[in-house]
Amino acid sequence: MLKLTWHSPKLATKILTLTAILVAIHVVLGKISVGSDSLFKISLGFIGTALIGYFLGPWLGGLAMVLSDLIANTILASNGNFFIGFTFSAFLSGVIAGSLLHKQDLTWYRLAFYEFCQLVITNVFFTTLWIHILYTTPFKTLLLARLPKEIIFWPIETIVLIVLFKALSKHKLNLD
Repeated sequence: MLKLTWHSPKLATKILTLTAILVAIHVVLGKISVGSDSLFKISLGFIGTALIGYFLGPWLGGLAMVLSDLIANTILASNGNFFIGFTFSAFLSGVIAGSLLHKQDLTWYRLAFYEFCQLVITNVFFTTLWIHILYTTPFKTLLLARLPKEIIFWPIETIVLIVLFKALSKHKLNLD
């Protein structure tokens, strides 16, 4: 049975500092990308999202993702690509990551399920919807163009996260 977490850590100086570091990591990794915002983009932002969810839980994770989106797409935007729909997707990504990864036993199938949920809900559905709204491209056409990338990257992102969390598990981080 798949257990979800609905609690985030209490706000303390240590957690706020960690949040700031994770937001900075997410912004930087999200800026390392290839591709077009109007069709699909390949980036390392998924690593930051998973780390935010793992350490901050669903609610703080969602807020950290909103903060990351606002910083990346307003203050550090090079082409003025802020859209409130993407901010909603960022919040949803943080909640999904936090509920599936925070204080959980991170097995390969949990990480694969987490990546599948992220890809289907935020990348395939919502991002395609937001691009459709922004650029008035037919939804079905966008979906058919974006779906192969998501199918290909599901196992790749899962493997990257397995390696990352295996390395993190060797270092017992005490945030309590």
